[in-house]
Amino acid sequence: MTNTLLDDLNPQQRQICMDEGNILLTACPGSGKTRTLTYKLAYIVEKNNNSRKLNIAITYTNRAADEIRERLEKMNVEQDKVWVGTIHQFCLKFIIRPYTMYHNRLKQGYHIIDEYVTEMYTKEIAQQLNIEVGYKDPLSFIEIRTRYKKRLLTEREIDFDSILEISYELVGKNRFISENIAGIIRSILVDEYQDTNNLQYKILSNIVKLNKNIQVIFVGDTDQAIYGNLGGIAKSCYELQEEFDLVFTERRLDGCYRTTQRLIDFYSNFQLKTMPIYSVSNIKDESGSLYYNNFINNVDLYKEIANIITKELSQGVAENEICIVAPRWHLLYDLLNEIQVLLPNVNFDAPDVTPIKYDSMNVFCLITKLLFTESGKDIALRKKIANEILTILIEDYKIYLSDEIDHFRVLQYINSLTIADNDGVKYLRRAIEHFFVLIGVDVNSDKYLYKSYNDFFCKINYRIKEYSLSTDVEYFKRCFRENEGIAINTFYGIKGEEYNTVIAFGLLKGYIPHWDIVYNKSVYYVENETKKLLYVVCSRAKKNIYLFSEQGRVTQSGKSLTPTNELLSIDYSYDKLN
Repeated sequence: MTNTLLDDLNPQQRQICMDEGNILLTACPGSGKTRTLTYKLAYIVEKNNNSRKLNIAITYTNRAADEIRERLEKMNVEQDKVWVGTIHQFCLKFIIRPYTMYHNRLKQGYHIIDEYVTEMYTKEIAQQLNIEVGYKDPLSFIEIRTRYKKRLLTEREIDFDSILEISYELVGKNRFISENIAGIIRSILVDEYQDTNNLQYKILSNIVKLNKNIQVIFVGDTDQAIYGNLGGIAKSCYELQEEFDLVFTERRLDGCYRTTQRLIDFYSNFQLKTMPIYSVSNIKDESGSLYYNNFINNVDLYKEIANIITKELSQGVAENEICIVAPRWHLLYDLLNEIQVLLPNVNFDAPDVTPIKYDSMNVFCLITKLLFTESGKDIALRKKIANEILTILIEDYKIYLSDEIDHFRVLQYINSLTIADNDGVKYLRRAIEHFFVLIGVDVNSDKYLYKSYNDFFCKINYRIKEYSLSTDVEYFKRCFRENEGIAINTFYGIKGEEYNTVIAFGLLKGYIPHWDIVYNKSVYYVENETKKLLYVVCSRAKKNIYLFSEQGRVTQSGKSLTPTNELLSIDYSYDKLN
């Protein structure tokens, strides 16, 4: 299989798959990074087909993990030899859940909270202290943070930061835990490594140092390192060698299979490292559309975007091959409301403007996904979700379940539910409550399970009110149908995606990057962060890109926002709109 499999790859990709050493791989946009990662995993599994050791792929998003997993399934790779997920999911699966008894905070059970609950707690604590949220006084911040952490302990809750902190404590203070995990792993591949923070590096290095036979591959693009404000660090080859006590070889993927050469020449202006990128796509010589407008007023912007969409659709571009992006969600909320009126027959896919924001670590969200997706499709995925529901209830919440409740019974119960209610919130409440009755659990009787249940619906009601969303049950179900319609997302959310046509607006100082960075960082830092954001956005387009630095936006104090210098300074010929 291996030789035939690798024949599908180019020489660079093939070499990476066959290399048995540790690799720091720099991959330009559209170079087949995900393809190479997938084939690398398949190659290792096939080459070591008599071994039961795991090959780990750590991705930055659930969506990236799903894509790799789906590709592996199509290649018939043995799933029990590969694990794919985010760093937080890795920590839960291999560190926290198996070794709960070795951490005092976890022994009595716990549950994971999301950013909504974190924000709610922060606001409540700030109100108690009579402090305005966002106030920059360091002492006030420390006091809020201290009380927040105490509340998590009281409520037996852990947030995303806690997952990493607890995992590091477990592997750092208990050598045998690192040894046990290291003993079952053959390789670790880290995607988007430039967004990895110090704690994540240290968790992995604690494991790898106890088994130098683990092959480690870091993959990414330092020009797309847009999460520096969240602690993301693109470590150099030397720094990785120091951290992991291993020798790393630097490799590159530099041919772009996605984009026209014209667009590459344009977004190369935003590279921080002047490494040449060349197109090897079948559209490389096409001109496409490259348009920049810094004179339109924000009042007329949405109508102009609607005209562009109409033109693109009339030329045969599919809805799911068009994306509209902006630096911040509040700009996109306004756009979505206007654009749906202007284009009533066009579908839009806005993943963050939905009643339910998917969370793979929330048991009620997992139940909802099974409820609102077709029972006859993606059977393997549905089994995986059902097993995860049981794991969370039993291992995290410490809920007792009868031995007869397995993933088959979970799916049987969920598939059998028939709820007659057109209101999505009421439908969901009745369905979830009925499901728990079927598995023999009273949600109201367990303090912590009930609180999570209540938080889940508080968040849904908040999002419905905040974004003026429909409560129709069919609208709820559409939350779990991906890639249907024109995508609407932020500069950060679009990372890793690709579209035929990208329409970006809000390209203004203070939006890219955020005001906090503009005011608190050096001019050099601000310029670099701006370039990286523009590089990410523009490199998502295959053929057409439309950019807007609209006039009429103002700060809270009434000062007009101006176009970003990095776009104005480019000496480039732009197209005109017909």
